[in-house]
Amino acid sequence: MNIVFVIDTYNDSGGGSIATKRLVDELKKRGHSINIIAAIHENQDDPNFFEVPGFVMPIGRDIQTFMNFYFGKNKKSVFLKAMQGADIIQIQYPFLLAKGASKMAKKLNIPVIGAFHIQPQNILLGLGKNSKTLEKLIWRVFKHFLFNRVDTIVAPSPLASQLLISNRVRANVISISNGITSEYVRRKFEKPRWFRNHFVILSVGRHASEKRHGLIIEGIKKSKYSRDIQLILAGRGELTSELKFQGSTLPIQPIIEYISDADKLLYLNTADLYIHASNIELESLSTAEAIGCGLPSLISNSVFSAASQFAIDHRFLFNADNCDDLAAKINYWYENRSELNSYEMHAKAQCIANKFQIDDSIDKFEHLYKVITQKNK
Repeated sequence: MNIVFVIDTYNDSGGGSIATKRLVDELKKRGHSINIIAAIHENQDDPNFFEVPGFVMPIGRDIQTFMNFYFGKNKKSVFLKAMQGADIIQIQYPFLLAKGASKMAKKLNIPVIGAFHIQPQNILLGLGKNSKTLEKLIWRVFKHFLFNRVDTIVAPSPLASQLLISNRVRANVISISNGITSEYVRRKFEKPRWFRNHFVILSVGRHASEKRHGLIIEGIKKSKYSRDIQLILAGRGELTSELKFQGSTLPIQPIIEYISDADKLLYLNTADLYIHASNIELESLSTAEAIGCGLPSLISNSVFSAASQFAIDHRFLFNADNCDDLAAKINYWYENRSELNSYEMHAKAQCIANKFQIDDSIDKFEHLYKVITQKNK
């Protein structure tokens, strides 16, 4: 099939962009032809990249620039060229670019579907705001630009689907996981020497307020075993410097930096425990990757986070935004380290991961595309 993806920024600027890249790569492996409409593409020489003008918002300009994220502007000539001969259009973000692309797709009688990769809370927390009024306003903006302009929206989890439905989005909502790619499986690695015999806690993700990395640091600080805990916060973001300063108070200096894919796989296969503290997640690729590698994950039980679906059992959930409860759970797993590192526990994590393999997700996307394009004939 000839598929066009519309996404403001096509790089590693966030979970939605990374999930889109993986989806595109997997579809290409199956022989589909993909065009990308975006303001930014990590590979400017991609012959299937169709560039639209980009811009940053006055509010949050520094964060957008740091993460290399630009919003796309509508450009009809680009839409016409990119959509020529397309079978289906998939729009990834509910911003300005979505409105023009969906209107052009309908004008050309090409079926168009939307995706749900960002919550209003992601935007609000990035701006340091917490307002129900602003949250409702952003939902109205999302619906105006995308969600009420398409007949079908793909959400990455049942929780994400329910959020759309509860906010009165009119489109048909279908849940399809972003999927765990094939490299995230349990492998035999030799532990890095610098781990020593410390209890190693890993968290991967953008250093942003909604990810709650600071809570992890405070939880470790309150643990009675803090002098034997090595923390790794793999990633980068607007809060990297602040987290390094906060982490400097821990007994063992934490590793807070961007790491290579090779090191990421090494740590996922050799750490003792993964922690995901974010309160807002439509799925959580990082937690999915952790359990794919058999790494047990301690997860916030926030009602706005779908990451809790990856918890092996209730012992791997802690009360959201509660560093005391987090510290207690860290203490528990430190004291039960032999069970945590057992073959049986790794197998339980992988058993959950088996339900989220990317091949299954691609099968569902292909089926969805087939159904929608046949209806449009």
